[in-house]
Amino acid sequence: AEGVATEKLLNYYPDPKLWAQILGSLPQKKGFAADKYQLDLYRLRLATGNMRETNDYMEMAQLAAQAGYPEEGKQVVDKGMAAGLLGQGAEGARHKRLADLMVKKIAESKAAAAANEKAADEAKDGNAFVALGLANAFGGDAKKGVSQIEQGIAKGNLKRPEDAKLYLGLVYQLGGDSAKAQATWKTVKGTDGSADLARLWIIQSRAAKR
Repeated sequence: AEGVATEKLLNYYPDPKLWAQILGSLPQKKGFAADKYQLDLYRLRLATGNMRETNDYMEMAQLAAQAGYPEEGKQVVDKGMAAGLLGQGAEGARHKRLADLMVKKIAESKAAAAANEKAADEAKDGNAFVALGLANAFGGDAKKGVSQIEQGIAKGNLKRPEDAKLYLGLVYQLGGDSAKAQATWKTVKGTDGSADLARLWIIQSRAAKR
């Protein structure tokens, strides 16, 4: 009940400290698949001004690259450097290597794009299209991202259908269409954490527009 009350407060006072409280307690919520949604929690932390430590940026960038989103990883590294938390001090060279790795992975991803799209087209399910759509949106092509995730949802047999809707909302948001993003997030009904994340994205999206 306390979590619900704090979440309601967020609608009126979207303060970074309040966000930190909510996002910090979410992994402990009963039924929340914290391991599965580690990167998604970081995405909300980044969007709400809650990346405090060097390690936050390092870990998020690595998780994004591992998940197949090197463009997102590079953006995270760049933001960490802009915040003065990466690229400084004794670990500066290590941070630079991470940035270089992201650039390398982006190049590899671009080189494999046509083959990956062909494989997604030939697949029996829509999972690859969902992943490609999110990757393209992080790469700056939200329109293509929306189209691909919608193709993935239409193909069906998804491993995580509620996540597909969560990410479709995120792609709309990345493309600047917060109304469609919020409408899509409202349809997320997962019980393992996707609906919690969607609800928080709606709050963040509304706050960002104020």
